[in-house]
Amino acid sequence: MHLAIFKVNHLGDNVVFLPVVQALRRRRPAWRLTLITAPHVAALYSADVARDDLLTVSPERLKTAWHRPWELAAWTARLVARRVDASLVSYDQNSVAHGLAWLTSGRPRVGAAGLRIRLAGTLTHEVARQPEWSMARWNWETARTLVTAIDGGQDWPAEPPRPDLTHLIAGTTRHPNRIVIHAGSKWEYTRWPLDRHAELAGRLAGQHEVIWVNAPETRCALPAGVQARDCSGLAELTQLLASATLFIGNNSGPMHLANAVGTPGVIVSGPSDPAWDPSWDRDRYQVLRAPGLACLPCDRGHFAAFRCTNDQEPLACMRRWPVDELEHRCRAWLARWSAHA
Repeated sequence: MHLAIFKVNHLGDNVVFLPVVQALRRRRPAWRLTLITAPHVAALYSADVARDDLLTVSPERLKTAWHRPWELAAWTARLVARRVDASLVSYDQNSVAHGLAWLTSGRPRVGAAGLRIRLAGTLTHEVARQPEWSMARWNWETARTLVTAIDGGQDWPAEPPRPDLTHLIAGTTRHPNRIVIHAGSKWEYTRWPLDRHAELAGRLAGQHEVIWVNAPETRCALPAGVQARDCSGLAELTQLLASATLFIGNNSGPMHLANAVGTPGVIVSGPSDPAWDPSWDRDRYQVLRAPGLACLPCDRGHFAAFRCTNDQEPLACMRRWPVDELEHRCRAWLARWSAHA
């Protein structure tokens, strides 16, 4: 069996998808897996997918490939040459990914139901997300449908396990007094204000080792005592997160990565659907949402609003959290989990 897997997206989406690939590798070792994913997250899969079977393309490049017919034809030829038997198309993939699966693989072609894409109807099996499912669980159940269609899938576990990131963090030691802050996320409306993150970092730096992760959207003047860190790649970021006793940030890719390596966290979640809350060890996380806002969540499941929808009080879900409140919660949470580090 040769399976093509389409998962070209951002960091958090891939972290919560990784258990699917790892389970397929461990439970179906004879299957060949071709994974189409984004370059900046490929290291997540490097222990489970052969180098020659790890094909990378940026999300925007794949999404707009229909503007460049020669490029689309090259991708089609590349996958046809691989003689793919079946395909798994993640819920967040665009029409180009669905079209490539349709043109280049056999049956089954399994993916998500209810997508807002131009090219619908190309899958043989569609899996709808249930209200109580996390995004990791939706990935898991979609994969269950795939293996059931192929070989019965009787051995597929009930719940998705935590991703195994040993290949990225082997030898990393957790520091009992270390706090890592990543103040970024993909969209501006999902970020607690940068100046408040920086003020919080300064307050905590007096008693703790506070490391601030530099990203394009997080670079700013930092208070004395806060250590700025540039991470050269995914492995370095993962190791840094695994070395901390507390992660502070937004609902973001780094949050999901911290969750995957078992680091407790305090998160201002704002507009994010609860389906995007940490998928494992939920008791280790304080996920903060402003109470009493009828607009929440403005992101519904995997459908993002891409902007604040509260015209009366813009970004209220983020701005209603003062620094004093975050400081109190972070100190209490750090005290609780330092004993376990």
